[in-house]
Amino acid sequence: MPRLVDHDQRRAELAEAAIRVILREGLAGVTVRGVAAEAGWSTGSLRHYFANQYELQAYVVQATTDTLRRRVLPRVQRPRTQGSMVDQIASIMAEMLPLDDERREEYALWSAIVEWERRHPPEGGSATWNDQRALHRQCVAALRGHEPARELDQAMLPHRDAQVELWAAILHTFVDGLASQIVNTPGQVSADTAAQLLRSLLEAVPRARPDQHAHRPSPRTAE
Repeated sequence: MPRLVDHDQRRAELAEAAIRVILREGLAGVTVRGVAAEAGWSTGSLRHYFANQYELQAYVVQATTDTLRRRVLPRVQRPRTQGSMVDQIASIMAEMLPLDDERREEYALWSAIVEWERRHPPEGGSATWNDQRALHRQCVAALRGHEPARELDQAMLPHRDAQVELWAAILHTFVDGLASQIVNTPGQVSADTAAQLLRSLLEAVPRARPDQHAHRPSPRTAE
């Protein structure tokens, strides 16, 4: 009787092997031959699942995106009740900075996704970028005293408070740039310096007036 093959499990094994290749060699190392060797497969076996390198890399990028969400979201969404609002937001933003081995791995994986999206611009824009902008938008909205969005789809939409949108863009750009400096110029920006810079920016976010604290209408209500 022929042995049953769990194709989803096999694809998951391939994704794990490809992620190990990314961490060593970047996205360029994700070739049919390279991933097959990492997984201990023949190239013929791998081609049973992916006809060419494009299909393989597209699958690996999606698997990498899912991996980052599973790793990062629980840390970002962890309840925070200690310290000021700035302290709480700073601790969330710090999860996006490559300050330890785990977060440096995540930055390398994120960089591979960015490289793929630069080569193959996705319809509707970068899902990873949109996820990050929604997070920054939520953090700035909280600093300005707004109620958080109840649904993820709502967090993806521009906020009715123009200052939230402006400062979300500033914070997003700042965190990306700070992460790049930490990785690309090691030793120049310490964890303490990064924390001080982040706090300085968050403290600069202007607080909203009481009349600006109205709830943002849902898209249906706004129509």
